[in-house]
Amino acid sequence: MRISRRRTCLIESQPHGLTGISLFEVVLSLVILVTSLAAIGQLISGGGRGAVKSRLLTQGVFLAESLMAEMMSGATPLSSQSGVALPDHPDWTADVTIESESQTDLYLVTVRVQHQSNSSMGDVRYELVRLVRDPGGVLLARTTEEERLASEQEEAAAKSSQTSSAAGSGSSSGASAAGGAAGGNSSSATRNTGTSGATRFGGGR
Repeated sequence: MRISRRRTCLIESQPHGLTGISLFEVVLSLVILVTSLAAIGQLISGGGRGAVKSRLLTQGVFLAESLMAEMMSGATPLSSQSGVALPDHPDWTADVTIESESQTDLYLVTVRVQHQSNSSMGDVRYELVRLVRDPGGVLLARTTEEERLASEQEEAAAKSSQTSSAAGSGSSSGASAAGGAAGGNSSSATRNTGTSGATRFGGGR
């Protein structure tokens, strides 16, 4: 009886519920960890691209506003330009388009700035459109001067054409007159020949 009691006590004193971690649980934990790290990396990369684009867009807005202000104040000529490199910003180019409106000194000015980069993350464009009144009538005076020069060139071309036509008519008239004179001389020569023949005939008699 004593021996059986000792065996029962030894059996009851052994701990219960201790099990090991299976391989499936380890693999599942690794998959969750890798997926979480990839998602965090994508979020960080997207945030970096967004920050770069926001910074470049802010810079583009500032450059377009500055160029527009310079043209409105008259510091920069108010004229159409294409692919102009901005000073102190070699990676930025600007295009300026000017369209005249119904009023005399009011123009629709469009300023486009573009940042070119090797990566798509750095390609940023910004466009600013504004109605601008011609400062001091510069564009109006320039347009008037261009129209005056064009009219002078047209008048000069018309005069040159008229002169050429008159010269051609004069040459034709001179040729006709010369032909008539030559015909008259030949007729006179024929008459003189006939007269001298008649004189000689009379002298023979």
